[in-house]
Amino acid sequence: MDMEPIISDIIDLEWDMFHVVNGENRVSCQENHHVFELMRRAQFSEWSREAAESYLEDLKTAKAANHNLAREKYIRMMASTAPDEYEKLKIQLPPVSAEKEKLVQELWQHFSVQTERMRTKYPFIALCGRPFHADEEQNGETSIETYQTGELMTYSERTLKALLKHIIHLEAEGIDMAYRIQENAILCLGYSSMEEAEKRLNLIPPSDEVF
Repeated sequence: MDMEPIISDIIDLEWDMFHVVNGENRVSCQENHHVFELMRRAQFSEWSREAAESYLEDLKTAKAANHNLAREKYIRMMASTAPDEYEKLKIQLPPVSAEKEKLVQELWQHFSVQTERMRTKYPFIALCGRPFHADEEQNGETSIETYQTGELMTYSERTLKALLKHIIHLEAEGIDMAYRIQENAILCLGYSSMEEAEKRLNLIPPSDEVF
């Protein structure tokens, strides 16, 4: 079944939240709708319909409650990258159940193993010049682990369960979702292949502009 309407609705709702996270002090990536759409489409096109529909409901519910999931994601990331600021802002976050914590850690383990496999062959693509684990962060850097788990924490338990089921299903077929998402992004950005992107990204300094 066609996922395009679901993905388009997800991206529209996410952009509305992402675009206003910093109020009038927006950073450059918050003005680049084109790249934002490419990156998010690369991700959600690899999700199952069940997971995508569930996440769309998460976004609609959050919007109705005037809750910005993008802002929540960046606050949660601050627990690792800016702990003093996080202490000031954490009161704004919804509580996290033990079940959600467990699901997030299970999903991160799958993404972590898959990214390690990809890093063996494409180290610069896999990390985009970033540290991999949170304990490797320095001077406000954002690691892959911090970004990934920060986003996962904004999903509902229903969405996390659907996503976990899908990742396990793909792995049983020998498919790594992390690789497929990264390949989609690379091709959308105009590279002809993962190999070309690896060579060129080796020459580009890391950036904190993440979506």
